[in-house]
This record gives sequence, C-alpha cells and structure tokens, in this order.
Amino acid sequence: MSDKILEVRGLYFTYDGENVLEDITFSLDRGEFLGIIGPNGSGKSTLLKLITGILKPDRGEIKLYTDRISYIPQKITSLSYNFPATVEEIVSLGILSKGMLKRISRKDYNLIEQALDKVGLLELKNKRLGELSGGQQQRVHIARAIVSNPELLVLDEPTTGIDIVNQTRFYELLGHLNSEMGITVIIVSHDISTIAGEVTTMAYLDKKLHFIGKPKDFFRKILWPVELEDLLSR
Repeated sequence: MSDKILEVRGLYFTYDGENVLEDITFSLDRGEFLGIIGPNGSGKSTLLKLITGILKPDRGEIKLYTDRISYIPQKITSLSYNFPATVEEIVSLGILSKGMLKRISRKDYNLIEQALDKVGLLELKNKRLGELSGGQQQRVHIARAIVSNPELLVLDEPTTGIDIVNQTRFYELLGHLNSEMGITVIIVSHDISTIAGEVTTMAYLDKKLHFIGKPKDFFRKILWPVELEDLLSR
C-alpha cells in the first residue's frame, strides 16, 4: 500500500467570479518530486497556496498527511538585495518561524550550519545576503526551508531571473534533497527541459489538470504533438 503525503479531490477555486481551478484531483506519495507546468494564469501558484493552506478552496478537499511543510513563494527574493541580514541570520528564520519567542540555541546553530552545508554555502554564512549571486541567494532560501526538517517542500518559480547554469545546479540540489534526504518536492516551473531530468512526476495545469504522470509520458503524449511555445502561451 502506497504512503500518501497529499490527496486533492474535486478542487475548485474562483477569483472575482472567474474559475481559476476546476475539478483538480490527484495524489502524491512520500518521496515523489512533482513538477507543475502551464501557461501564465493557469492556476499554478493558486494551487500551491491552496495546498499550503494560504487560500481555502470553494469546493473540494485537500488532505495533507504531514504538518512539516516548507513553502518558498515567488516573491521571496524581494528580501535578497537590500535586506540587512547575514546568510546565517536568514536561515535562522526557518527556526524562529516555528515559535517567534524562541531563542536560538547551540543545537539550533548546529542545524543551521548543517542546512548551509547541504546547500554548499557554509563558508558564506557570515556574508550579507545582498553580496551573493542570484543562484547563491536561492540556495540560502532552500537552507532556510530545510533547516526545520520538512517532509514536504513546495516551491513557486524558484529560478526566475537565474542564469541557465545556476538553474541546472539548483534543480540538481533539489534532486539531491529529494533522493538523499527523502523530502517530497512540489515545484512550479517554466523550465520544462531542466526539471524533466530531476522530477519523478510531471503535471500540466491550465485551470484543469490535463496531465499528471511520468516525464517520459508527458513528452510523448503532451509536448511532442504541439510546439512548446504554443503549450505555454495558451
């Protein structure tokens, strides 16, 4: 019997009277790496906000079988450029968010260093965030997300504005966290060819869930019959 971490059944969501998501149904097993693609305005970010509880569905049901969830939204890099904090301080927010009155202990600092080591940034822990490259900043946000030992990591367009080399490294890091640490990952991305090499499952969303399955089946059934540009601009 499979070990589910998420079940979504008959999900509907409307905004200003317009259907954003219609009859979304799928499930995710622990240890899966799900990549969600679709055109702009297709409901991808909304789906993540529903899964993480930021929004509530109009109809349908979402069952999460863990409360250890970390979410990295699109706008998190707004902290990056002028935020007056070190890398270590940013990562510590992943611990403080679990209890705002909590004091950072020696054990917590060890966890922070372990998280930074996993993303390859331990030697930069005393640097200001604004001193880092875009790819390094995103790895800081990953360290902040994993310092609390999540079972589910949810990311919304995390590589926007990052060059292709750092995008590839970033997805390799996520693949490592998924395969080596057993973290279940859900990511929204436009980088189809890049994520296809790391994810275990692909989904194509455009208000309705038109496909969910293995990456090889996505390319065979969905991508090859149409032009990529047409697929993402519908």
